[in-house]
Amino acid sequence: MSESQELRRKLIEAKKLILDGFVEQGIELLSKTITSENIKESNWIICNVIDTADCDAVVKTLDSIGKIFDMSPCANIKRIVYCYALVNKVSEYVDLALDIIVKSNKKDALDKLYNDLKNEKINPEFLLKIGIAYKKLGAVRESNEVLRKACENGLKEACENIKEIASKIM
Repeated sequence: MSESQELRRKLIEAKKLILDGFVEQGIELLSKTITSENIKESNWIICNVIDTADCDAVVKTLDSIGKIFDMSPCANIKRIVYCYALVNKVSEYVDLALDIIVKSNKKDALDKLYNDLKNEKINPEFLLKIGIAYKKLGAVRESNEVLRKACENGLKEACENIKEIASKIM
């Protein structure tokens, strides 16, 4: 078996462990398998985990070894924000994912994310972050809607952001 095939086999095995609920063992196998020499060939695995694992597993995996990966190629980047919001954990990966969404000008991804989260009981801090991302994309109406919801949920910073946006429009 070639080195490349062996790498692929181990990555798939690690993903299977994570999906089957053996998250720590999967993370450990990824940690042992991925090196600076093979990270480019291994990066796809994080997108796969983000796409297919349950939210607890996504959060645990990113918190443990997320720093070694480049998540910008992942198609379902909004799921990072969704998962962290559901487990109520503010993280640098939320900011990173929202930055990637803004840089790639994917307002539709923000729309879907907000739609998926708006009926969930989440920390208003996540709504603030989504509202600011909308603002960066120039989506003022959506930004105000999300910030208003965060403000109604008691986040003063969101209330201040609404006033700031309103004063710039007038």
